[in-house]
Amino acid sequence: MTVYGMILRALPLALLLTACDEGPNPPQRQGQAASADPRAEAALRAAEERLRARLRVDGPMMLRAVQVHRQAVTETLAVCGQINTSGRSDEPFIPYVAVVSFEEGQAPRADLHLAASNAEAARVYLEMVDRCWDGGGPPNARATVRPLPPIPNELPREVPAPNVTDNGTFARPAPQAAPAMPTVSPQIALPPVPADGGLNPGAVMTTSRHPVNIRATPGGGGVVMKVAPRGSLLQVHGEAPGGWLQVGSEGEVWGWLHSSMLEGR
Repeated sequence: MTVYGMILRALPLALLLTACDEGPNPPQRQGQAASADPRAEAALRAAEERLRARLRVDGPMMLRAVQVHRQAVTETLAVCGQINTSGRSDEPFIPYVAVVSFEEGQAPRADLHLAASNAEAARVYLEMVDRCWDGGGPPNARATVRPLPPIPNELPREVPAPNVTDNGTFARPAPQAAPAMPTVSPQIALPPVPADGGLNPGAVMTTSRHPVNIRATPGGGGVVMKVAPRGSLLQVHGEAPGGWLQVGSEGEVWGWLHSSMLEGR
């Protein structure tokens, strides 16, 4: 499964709204979410202008799952959605996040994050987790860059084609050594065990702000194995460099999450 597919499955955007006052050739929006903020339409137009400039689109654009969210910083809105860059029904929709800032007497300014590559897709996923909800984003204008999990520079290579012999049969591949287990990072301190024994050693709790994806591998690009509800109590089974924790129940390993997705981290 591609990074795009994992993002679309991990963060379904299902609210609906209707666009108005778009002009002669409005973008083809599907599932646009309504916002009580009177600047929502201006934010939508600013985001679409950035999309047109980035993708060099002159005609109508195919958009879906568009939502507008007020951010923690005043005079700032986040426009979250998906765009079909080719307009063909057999092409995928690519997620994007535009952070639109308003200043008195000036046109709104939009900073666009578009999942046009694997590295950008990982960045957009993190922006969606951080901003695509009312009250999201950094708490003040100075905290413009927030600490985020490390994004892998390379994705796993493609599986090589099977080795076919001269008589047309498949040759058995040579056995490969099992991958080395990740080393334990000493930088992450697990919470102490309460005196009353309320939590097991190594127990952690996920953030109460939103659900958290449990992935098959550390590093931000693994397949989503489970989605832990907000405020879930999990058992830590291992650690990996970059702040990744292997979690699950007491008797079962589910996968990996980043320590920034824990309560109080």
